[in-house]
Amino acid sequence: LILCGQMKGHKNKAFSLIELVVSIGIMLIMAPLFISTVKIAVDRIDIDTEHMKAHKRISRAESLLKAPLFYCGFGMPVDASIYKVAFGSQKYDPFRWDGPISVKKGPSGFDNSELRVSFARPGSAKLTRMTQSETPDGVVNLHKYPDQNEIGDTYSNNSPDVRNWVLFPTSFPPSTPFCVTGLTGKTMSVNNNMGRSFSISGGDRVHHMRAMCVYSLNDCLYTKDFRAPGAQPRIKGIMDIRFDLDIEKRLVKVYILARGDRLYDTPKEIEGREEWPAEYIRQWDEKGSKYKLFASKTVWYLPNLIGSDVICEEYINATEQF
Repeated sequence: LILCGQMKGHKNKAFSLIELVVSIGIMLIMAPLFISTVKIAVDRIDIDTEHMKAHKRISRAESLLKAPLFYCGFGMPVDASIYKVAFGSQKYDPFRWDGPISVKKGPSGFDNSELRVSFARPGSAKLTRMTQSETPDGVVNLHKYPDQNEIGDTYSNNSPDVRNWVLFPTSFPPSTPFCVTGLTGKTMSVNNNMGRSFSISGGDRVHHMRAMCVYSLNDCLYTKDFRAPGAQPRIKGIMDIRFDLDIEKRLVKVYILARGDRLYDTPKEIEGREEWPAEYIRQWDEKGSKYKLFASKTVWYLPNLIGSDVICEEYINATEQF
């Protein structure tokens, strides 16, 4: 019995050794597959993380454009020459721009890399009654004094301060910017540079002129708000931004190239590159980047770029006959 027990013990040990060898063999066979699967999963997580970071930057850039593009040209002439006259033919930006929206070569040196947009935002004050004037000058009565920084500190007949230019949805003739020439309590004096008599409906809200430049330079998106001096860095990680403008269709195509945060050993293919025109993306293909780059395209409609200059001209012609 003792001998039988010893034989069984040796037999169990033998089976354990064989099982161990087989297990090691299976592990050696499966290890590359397991490692490969883990690597694919890690790479996928890495790509998804980079994608999330880049598209968060793209979303932030688009949010900066949302209000300016929606209100672009609100209450302003669209034609470049009339736009300049409406703001007194001044020699300062944004009054000398080619209309409420234009695209130029920006500080990066790339074509169509700077957007210039004039727009208006609703203010805090409304008119208490209808205003009518037989001359370009008039007085509007407000229900409250405008909020801080809505209006500039000093006034003139042709102010270079964008805060001293206001617009009204119901002004007739339309597309007529007004310069604030005085503000006492709830009484605001205004005039227009078009030499027009005008009317504004009671209850109309004062809209305040705003202007902004947008461009990318040295891995950062900048905006220049003309209510304050200088340009402001807004979003790090925006490598490039381009604009294609179609005034007739009231559309602007915005192309944004953003990066992730990880630096790779070799340049990576640009994701979404097919969204961009070849002449815009080519230089980034040739240059390469050790960041993972993501390209996006968004088409924005400009609902307030109405272009009622023709209505204004018809109004002037009609009044000159009397």
